[in-house]
Amino acid sequence: MSTELLPNSTIQMTRIITAEIFPQCSFFSNNLKPTSQSQKHNFVVRCSSNDHSKIKHRNNQRVKVSTHNRPAHVQSNDMKVLNWSCKVGKYDETLYLLECKMKSGYKPDVILCTKLIKGFCNSKNSDKAEKVMQILEQFGEPDVFAYNALISGFCKMNKIEAANKVLNRMKARGFPPDSVTYNILVGSLCDRGKLGLALKLLDQLKEENNCNPTVITYTILIEATILEGGIREAMKLLDEMLSRGLQPDMYTYNAIIRGMCREKMMNQAYEFVRSLPSKGCRPDVISYNILLRALLHKGKWSDGEKLVNEMFSAGCEPNVVTYSILMSALCRDGKLDEAINLLKIMMDKGLTPDTFTYDPLISAFCKGGRLDLAIKFLDYMISNGCLPDIVNYNTILSTMCKKGKADEAMEIFEKLGEIGCPPDVSTYNTLMSVLWNNGGRARALRMVSEMIEKGIDPDEITYNSLISCLCRDGMVDEALDLLGDMEGNGFPPTVITYNILLLGLCKAHRVDDAIEVLGEMVEKGRRPNETTYILLIEGVGFSGWRVQAMELASAIYQKNAISKESFQRLRKTFPVPDVYKDTTLSDAGK
Repeated sequence: MSTELLPNSTIQMTRIITAEIFPQCSFFSNNLKPTSQSQKHNFVVRCSSNDHSKIKHRNNQRVKVSTHNRPAHVQSNDMKVLNWSCKVGKYDETLYLLECKMKSGYKPDVILCTKLIKGFCNSKNSDKAEKVMQILEQFGEPDVFAYNALISGFCKMNKIEAANKVLNRMKARGFPPDSVTYNILVGSLCDRGKLGLALKLLDQLKEENNCNPTVITYTILIEATILEGGIREAMKLLDEMLSRGLQPDMYTYNAIIRGMCREKMMNQAYEFVRSLPSKGCRPDVISYNILLRALLHKGKWSDGEKLVNEMFSAGCEPNVVTYSILMSALCRDGKLDEAINLLKIMMDKGLTPDTFTYDPLISAFCKGGRLDLAIKFLDYMISNGCLPDIVNYNTILSTMCKKGKADEAMEIFEKLGEIGCPPDVSTYNTLMSVLWNNGGRARALRMVSEMIEKGIDPDEITYNSLISCLCRDGMVDEALDLLGDMEGNGFPPTVITYNILLLGLCKAHRVDDAIEVLGEMVEKGRRPNETTYILLIEGVGFSGWRVQAMELASAIYQKNAISKESFQRLRKTFPVPDVYKDTTLSDAGK
């Protein structure tokens, strides 16, 4: 096609698409940043816990710990007050008292300091937890339990480097780490997807003279290996564990069973369960529940029935989880009456249903459009002594919003804290979108701010929802700002995020910016899908460049980046016959 007739945006688009389909193209060597010629709104959206106004607010509320701010009602020479203050959770006051005691030559108690370290770690105050340890090291006698408490706290706060420094300091001061120390670190690394580092730590542990890996160490690693390396690699760890003379427990074996089911190795999982008595372990109800869930998830009811009979034969009584699995499968298959009957049987056997038992029933009622029955069932739960959790409420609130009952949903939302069931990020996501869609933009944004102030971190859905809402209201520049905020807070934008932005830019006839976003998307390793290409083609076409749009569509279709059906639909949307001179493309429309 003749580039002289094309606008610059179309030329750029052609280069981007060519570079995506032909990776040898060096088009993406430049840094691409969306630019806009439109005027920005005086409107800022941020989903970040680093908001300056929030920090200022929190600082005003913070309890100061200083020798110049001594509580008048506390006598510094009263040791009972020190212990009582820590026991009731007044950690700042306890630290103040401890600092006062140091001035009079007091030797800090290691048990008290360990409790104080745990308290500060639980409240995510790593600086003060470290300060307590420094006091203990300087004026008292720390032990391995105190160090383990600090290492565990740092790991929970994702401060792995700080935890390793404490480990090294611990060794330097003559306190050899025990298996608990290593298990804390191994578990933390595995939780964060750093299996390689965890395995290196295992090797280090095996070289220790006075400390060896335990069953717990291997079980943690087996669970992580199943998720990252697969069941076969996990079995190698099990073999190594056995070769070291360690006897796995049912927690270990159940992890293996779960891994086999995860990889759809049902026959092997069955055989493994049946072989457990020969290994010195009897399968427990958890083992059977893992198998039952996997079978029913695949719709194998007859096999599930055989398994339940096998449970009874082995003297293993079904528990609440077993019944919950069965009821969930029945609800999924639309067999609500049978699920309710099973609930009655379960209660007749003296088992008390929990929130997980009731949730599939509530979800099924909501899905079937019976919000009234779902609410009645929620009341039934409460009358039977089972307080609904936030998952139950989220199901109800989401259905209310879909049925146009946003005001009623907000009334329930505002009472959640009072009834001991504080909202989570899913609750806020649901209501924020509904408020925005109903014209309550300011109220929706206040809700986001409230969520962050309460310490509830936004997730990927929060960002995508806000970006979508902003784009629908034509606030595309603010949506682009939020994209950067999203990535800065640890949520790499997905192809869905980019498609939402591309749609917003194209609707605003900002095709140049849409092309730049596409370039940035590919540069960051996010591969465009068919929807991405169609959005851009339609953006070009609806901006008045129909011929160019279809020339691009033709080129993309030839590279199999869009389907025949999509190409035919685009031809009908932008009928430009002269574009289709190639016989292959002409045949596509027949």
